[in-house]
Amino acid sequence: MQFLSQLKEEGGIWYSPGTDVISYPEEGNSLCYQLEDKSYWFAHRNSCLSYLIKKYSNEGIFADVGGGNGFVSAMLQKNGHKVVLVEPGETGCLNAKKRGIENVVCARLEDIDWAEGELQNVGAFDVVEHIEDHEGFLNTIHAALAENGKLFITVPSFQYLWSKEDVDAGHYRRYTKQSMAELLSKTGFELIYDNYLFKSLHFPIYLMRTIPSKLGLRKNSPENSANEHGTEGGLMIRFINKMLKKELANVKSGKKYSLGSSLVVVAVKR
Repeated sequence: MQFLSQLKEEGGIWYSPGTDVISYPEEGNSLCYQLEDKSYWFAHRNSCLSYLIKKYSNEGIFADVGGGNGFVSAMLQKNGHKVVLVEPGETGCLNAKKRGIENVVCARLEDIDWAEGELQNVGAFDVVEHIEDHEGFLNTIHAALAENGKLFITVPSFQYLWSKEDVDAGHYRRYTKQSMAELLSKTGFELIYDNYLFKSLHFPIYLMRTIPSKLGLRKNSPENSANEHGTEGGLMIRFINKMLKKELANVKSGKKYSLGSSLVVVAVKR
């Protein structure tokens, strides 16, 4: 991995000297680390990504950009991919090492002078919405990817689902299939797959997050996050898991959804 020559290794983590502030709450990785292993949301996203990455990815390095605590990287590493987690938050990097991620880089993607075509695959999983200049971010990914390199993205969907949750998380926007397709086209990518995920959560989010946020009634807390991610289980969580199991089967069978609280896309560098 040629890019490592620019970085300094300390405690098993590679550091870049030029990492700047990101639009993500400082405590975000710590909170997510407490939720991820017990959350139906993170589990379902990983299941869908595992299938899509196995189907569409190239051989070679897979850079998990903005990979946080390494929850996706751990799945990819377990599945035999050569993973490099690139994460600007040191807390996330330390947690990723605890998870056993072999290659952890504490940096933003743009802090590294990538050799042209050094990466065969890039994933940005719930990252792009945190980037104000999302077009510039995808241009940076495009330059680092090899010809016909693959890009995998998940983002929150539908701007009308905007809530205090988005504000507190440091989001700039939510996306639709059309807006993401236009962004990819502008930045030199060809869309090869898109779909909405978490259809069963679409209207509950509008009712329980969006409307209360508009009325000034929505308050977020670690306890609320734990409850919404179903870390304690319960009848409602069992029902949601049943719906998500069906959704995963439908994704694998090729079904496309017109609604959902998340959008997943796969694109190829052109």
